[in-house]
Amino acid sequence: MKPSRPALAVAVAAVLFTVIYVALDFNKLWALRYGADTGNFVQWLVGEAHGRGSWNGAEYRPHLQVHDSWALLALVPLMALWPYAQTLLVVQVLAIAATAPALYVFARTCGAEARAAVAVGIAFLLSPSAQGLAYGNFLENLFVPVLAVCGAIAARRRSLVATLLVAQVLLGLKEDQALFLIWFGLWCALFWDRRIGIFLALLAACNGLAFVFAERLHNAHPSLPGYALHVDDPLAKLLFFVALFAPFAFAPLWLGRRLLLGLPLAAEIVFSRPWAYPLARIGVHWTASLVAATAIGAAYIVARRPRFALPMLACALLCALTLNDTVLKIGRWPFVIDRQAYRVAVALRSAASRVALPRHLEGEYVVAASNPNVVLLKYRRDEAGYCPAYDTNARAFFASLGFGTAAAGTKLCAGVPVGPAELAPP
Repeated sequence: MKPSRPALAVAVAAVLFTVIYVALDFNKLWALRYGADTGNFVQWLVGEAHGRGSWNGAEYRPHLQVHDSWALLALVPLMALWPYAQTLLVVQVLAIAATAPALYVFARTCGAEARAAVAVGIAFLLSPSAQGLAYGNFLENLFVPVLAVCGAIAARRRSLVATLLVAQVLLGLKEDQALFLIWFGLWCALFWDRRIGIFLALLAACNGLAFVFAERLHNAHPSLPGYALHVDDPLAKLLFFVALFAPFAFAPLWLGRRLLLGLPLAAEIVFSRPWAYPLARIGVHWTASLVAATAIGAAYIVARRPRFALPMLACALLCALTLNDTVLKIGRWPFVIDRQAYRVAVALRSAASRVALPRHLEGEYVVAASNPNVVLLKYRRDEAGYCPAYDTNARAFFASLGFGTAAAGTKLCAGVPVGPAELAPP
């Protein structure tokens, strides 16, 4: 049976998204711009492939004592074959891209017209949240959107076995998924399907209790931000929700009482205290569950209100160009690659003795993390050497491609062309 044209359109959009973001992610990696988290997973998964366990030299302990991420052990055979950060970056982009076809199927399962289902799938790919996840560090929650949508499809079709199988994988990504799935299970039991809801809540509770028991057994504690009953920086968090809903033309706001389903997910963001970076930021792993819920809500609404389809595409495109947190935002350019610096980082993969890199060289750590001898020193507040986040120097970028010349005095700071006074403070 041949796929329909609408289904093919979503598939083509997912392929284009994959090609574009794999290229951009590789550019970011070669410019040594990835953060330590990507290196954590390279070192952990390659270590598992060689029998060294989940210890890594950026968290200074086994990763499975930091987060309940056993599901990612499925990537060990892949990392055994290709023990490079590039492998994880390709997997990362594919996981986000695959969410669009899944959203199309979910929307159609809810009764959406084909064109409306296409709109919500493409709107997701254009959303700043999805693009931020595809362009950021490799982390467990990157798999949440596609798994959440697949779970929604299974529940919508009232398949108990499929729902629980997807939920079990979701529960193997990170411990907070247990709390969310208990909530969704109880809601499902009350308002949708009692059998699926009860079993889902029980499965999530068992996983959560098992994680707590294992942590106590090893005298370990997960990595958690602090929370408070007051809201820090309320304006930033309000703007985050605007950026979250805008690509879907604010369709999820028409969910009515179903909006209450998102309360625990929103509370995690709203009541977080200041962290290493703001949790209420577009396209970071802390927001993946909320992003998935928003996309699922938009797909449900577009099935009942098809008139949202065209505004979704228009809003998503506008948001992609203006609210984006990646290089595709207007005014930004890909990083300029310092080939010699990258070769030095690659050479660290064969270092025979311990190499401890300062924190601002985490990009080098990511490239060389398959070598267990390469570790990161702990962060120091007085540490210098950090570079600007994005390249906004069009002249220097084109000069790196052989078109024209960069301005006099321009230097390269980890992929970003800067002038003498442009280096960012630590």
